[in-house]
Order: sequence, then structure tokens, then C-alpha cells
Amino acid sequence: MDSFDINDFESIRPYHDHEVPAAVAVLSQNDRFFEMMAWVYPSLDRDDIREMLSEIKTIDDFQQSLSGPAFKVVTQMTTSGLTFSQIDRISNERAYLFLSNHRDIILDSALLNVTLLEKGINTTQIAIGDNLLLHPMIRNIVRLNKNFFVNRNLNAKEMLLYSQRLSNYIRKTITQDKTSIWIAHREGRSKDGDDRTANGLLKMLSMIGDENIEDKFKQLNILPTVVSYEYDPCDIYKVNELLTLKIDGKYEKEEGEDYKSMLKGMTGHKGRVHIAVGSLMHKEIDELDSIPNKNDKIRHFAQAIDRQMHAIYRLWPSNYIAYDLLNGTKLYSAHYSNLEKFAFRNYITGRVILFFIAKKSFGNQKDGLRKQVREMLLQMYANPVVNRIESEKFSSENIPTA
Repeated sequence: MDSFDINDFESIRPYHDHEVPAAVAVLSQNDRFFEMMAWVYPSLDRDDIREMLSEIKTIDDFQQSLSGPAFKVVTQMTTSGLTFSQIDRISNERAYLFLSNHRDIILDSALLNVTLLEKGINTTQIAIGDNLLLHPMIRNIVRLNKNFFVNRNLNAKEMLLYSQRLSNYIRKTITQDKTSIWIAHREGRSKDGDDRTANGLLKMLSMIGDENIEDKFKQLNILPTVVSYEYDPCDIYKVNELLTLKIDGKYEKEEGEDYKSMLKGMTGHKGRVHIAVGSLMHKEIDELDSIPNKNDKIRHFAQAIDRQMHAIYRLWPSNYIAYDLLNGTKLYSAHYSNLEKFAFRNYITGRVILFFIAKKSFGNQKDGLRKQVREMLLQMYANPVVNRIESEKFSSENIPTA
């Protein structure tokens, strides 16, 4: 670690164009890759796919010819439609830091890039934890798809150095290379639907450079981004983690669990999906100037980002129904029909049953835990409504008076 260079990005960067042919050649010999492609393109045989791969020479080729169309197929097969609001706020004239909530390991960023591709807007580089890339094929694919690696499971000394390098890489990519970046606003997916920006992430983004913290943030063109799924295919996986933490005080992932979650997130039905981008945070960054303490600046900025995310989050009937069921109210009944409420209640009941079929280890405890599992599922879908209420309350309380 004594010779660690925070300017050396070789082990974390995506592939360069000249590395693409060799990386694609490796994919063309991988059986698991063809299994994945068979799910997306069932009418194509291996020779068809190898011919497709042979024509890919650059990163743009890979995204336009393979990953973009593949994720479009996933969208058509597993959603009831993908919509996007405020895309006119994104311009090829500047690079952005798309600071996003995080619900699905792969799709949150992939669906953003699919939309950008369709609109002729430059795609983003994507931050992904290296703990998710234990399989060489996955590592190869994500580097072809403009992913860069965030190092996980580090000790305190390593964390500082690796964070400095990551901060440096992000700043260079946006300000010098003029390439946008997508990064989750916290480590790991939201398990309970409560989207909150991690202070540690903002501290990492402000590590590099001699400018004051306000100028550092402004240079990144931070654009809050929110993806909302009507249904989360991984909801019972997330409840399993939350419940195990509650009962045992810890949670250890099983071997292959992340890969299983990736596949379920990709192939499971998600209902309607919406992506919304907010406004650049320059006004909120200017407000930091009057706050003397750096940690207080970070906390204030994180809260400002969260309020914007909560305000632009697309709420679905599933969210409103969950809130009313959880609280025993009819407060949001105008936002859903009786048929939608009936269908959602059946969905939750089915998920609870499926949870206990899969989790035989709970044994005789399951009757006592059934209510907790149901409440955790409802809370997961209700929390975006709770956050919207808080956001609107803050806005109304801070309207300037004449």
C-alpha cells in the first residue's frame, strides 16, 4: 500500500476501444454468455450471436449493437412500459454525475443508458461494486458496457486511499474526459424503499482538488436521478435480509446470492417503470457557503438531494395502496381503484407465502413472523409515499413570505 497511486486507474476503468475485440472474442467462447443471450434472443443460434459479436469493434458498437438492444428486449419482456421525465434537461454539451437511488443491481443504470441511447444522448459510465463481479464473464461484460469498479471490503487505511482514487477518477472523467457517470447515492440497494443519500459518498466526491467544497460539487454537475418500479422482483430477497438482521443481528450472503439477485432483477416482472431526473444542484450548493463546518455542509447537501429525489419519485398505485393498508387509512384512495387494491393485496399475500416456502429454516417460527414479513413488504412499498409527504411538508414550510 506504500506505493499506492491515486492516479492509477488501470484496475478500475472500463475497457478502451482497442481492447474490445479481444474481450468480445473471450465472450464468444463462454457457454454462460450464450445461455444469457438465449433468454434475450431465443430465435438466434450461437453462430448468429458469434456473427453479431464479430462486428463489434468499439464500446459504442457494443452498446448500440448488443447491450442496448438486449436491455430493450428485457424492458419489453419484463415491464409494462418504461417512461422518462425531464430528459430535455440532459445535453450532450456537458457531462453529468447522475446521482441515483438504487433498487436493482443492473437495471437502474442500464435503463437510463437505454433511454439515452434512444434519444441520441451520450451514455454514462457506471459505478459498480467489485464484490458483484466474482464471475470473470460478468466482469468482462460490464467493462465492455462502460462500468468502472468501486472497491469494497476494505480496511480503514485502504478505504482512504481507494476513496481518493475513486474521487479522482470520477472528477477526471467528468471534467476532463467530458463523460457522464452514474453512481448510486449509497452503497448497496435500498432494502426498505427509503432512499437516503450517504454522507460518506459526498465526502468521497469532495476529496480531490484544491477548490472549496462548493466549487468541487459544482464541477460535477450533480443531477439527482430516480428510478421507480411498480413492483420489485427482489422484494422478498430484501425482506429476507432485513428480517434475518432483525432476528440474528447479522446477515451473511450465501454463495452466488448477488448473481441470483441480478438474474431475478433482470427477468422478474416489474410492472411500470419510470426514470426521472431532477435539476442541477447549483442553487443548493450555493447555500452551503453560509455553513462553516464541512460535516454540516455534507449533511445539509445530502438532505437537499434527498428532498429533490423524493419529490420527483414516480409513485404508483402499489405505493399508495401499501401506505393505506399499513396505516389502516383511505387517505390515498383517489390514486387507485378497488380492483388495483384487491390485486395488490393478493400480490402481497402471495409474496408472504412464497417467502416461507423458500425459507424453510424459519421452521415453526413462521406463524409468528408472517405478520412481520407482510409489514416489511408493505413498508418497502409505502416508504416512497412517506418520503413524498416529508418533502412536500418541507417545501410548504420554507416558502418565502411576502
